[in-house]
Amino acid sequence: MDFNQLQVQLNKKLNEFNLILNNFFNFVLFKLKNFKSLSLGEQISYALIGCGFFLLLISIVMFLIM
Repeated sequence: MDFNQLQVQLNKKLNEFNLILNNFFNFVLFKLKNFKSLSLGEQISYALIGCGFFLLLISIVMFLIM
């Protein structure tokens, strides 16, 4: 396998991953646009997941600083 074939395969995998990630974020953004129409459980879960990501980012930053 030469470098060009490896590069083509890598680009193909990255494009597939990009499509999956894009579909995920489109789904989440659609749900957040209609936040008031979600059930109470969904509203609570989205808020807690967002809080968890925020705390994860804070912990990563604190780890890098310390």
